[in-house]
Amino acid sequence: MRKVDLVQFAFVYGWLTLTAYAQSPTAENQPREIRVVVGSPERSSDKVIAVPPDTSWTGTIAFRGSNRAEEVAPGSVAESMRTVSALNGLDPTTPQPWHIVIAYDQFDEDGDNVHSGVIEELWAGPKKYRISYKSDTLNQTDFATEQGLFRLGDQRWPNRVEMQARNEVVNPFAFAATLQDVKVSSMERTFGPHVLHCIVFERSGVISAPTQYCFDRDGTELRYARGEGWFQTAYNGIGQIEGRNVARQVEVTDGGHRFLSIQVRTIEAIVHVDERELAPPADAVNLTGQRVTGVNPRPVQNVFPEWPSSIRLQHFSIALQIVIGKDGRVVSAQALSGPPEAFKAAEAAVRKWRYQPYLVLGEPAEVETKVQLTNQ
Repeated sequence: MRKVDLVQFAFVYGWLTLTAYAQSPTAENQPREIRVVVGSPERSSDKVIAVPPDTSWTGTIAFRGSNRAEEVAPGSVAESMRTVSALNGLDPTTPQPWHIVIAYDQFDEDGDNVHSGVIEELWAGPKKYRISYKSDTLNQTDFATEQGLFRLGDQRWPNRVEMQARNEVVNPFAFAATLQDVKVSSMERTFGPHVLHCIVFERSGVISAPTQYCFDRDGTELRYARGEGWFQTAYNGIGQIEGRNVARQVEVTDGGHRFLSIQVRTIEAIVHVDERELAPPADAVNLTGQRVTGVNPRPVQNVFPEWPSSIRLQHFSIALQIVIGKDGRVVSAQALSGPPEAFKAAEAAVRKWRYQPYLVLGEPAEVETKVQLTNQ
């Protein structure tokens, strides 16, 4: 593989990204990096944007600190999201091939490092790439070709955390693509001396935490995201490759606790890709047409069970194994554990669920996974 040095990592001065000076920098205009952290607001300073940790939510948009919210037309926000997503991360519209190496550490609620791994990807097109996962729990390499997806090594699919470790850098708007039936607004959030411009998605008629994507006030660099569940992500060490902003250091918290620490070790544009590096070896397994297992497809419609009156006031959980068709409809549901008298109601409800079709190389695939229903 022949490389070219096309990557220029910029420094940040205030809210302006500077790549060069007409004269030697003085103390007044010395470039500096503004860091984003999830933590106490008192940590905000001229060099730190401290975003308060989310540990609870309500049914309305209510942020700490000064802010200015303005509801805007979904069409204009969709256009804005297309613009910023085309300028952040690498997937899926980067025109030139690239190579990236990402190291990650996963932590539990006590702050202990429970898993570590390295993700390496050589990308030359939507159906022309090689990606490998090497960690204490997974060792595999996938080869995408026009003939299908081939897998060498461990045959299980990367789990949610492993996919998140990649997406936070390569495709930070992956979660935004799944949002449906949301109210969209534009907001400026203030953190000490700093202001970020945020695009906010809030589900209508339900109690949920609004999803947010926040950018430098006078730029397009993604600096903070409030995503699925309790996840909050801070993007630091912003650099550029092929005109796109990529964070070299990414920190993810879950409910205020450190969850993922991600570091980009290598990122480079490629002038010419050696086709032999993307060719699957003879012993790689062709995954074309196979049922996908162990992944977490996103539900777009849920139906709650009508529990039998005899157990309606009890606390219990039902685990089910389900098969989701290519169209996102639940093909089958089988209860595995919990009170037997609740099995029929749980299975009937889950069969009415709908999911976003799970795509493999852009084509929908059948998925087998497990879900849990809880009555509290």
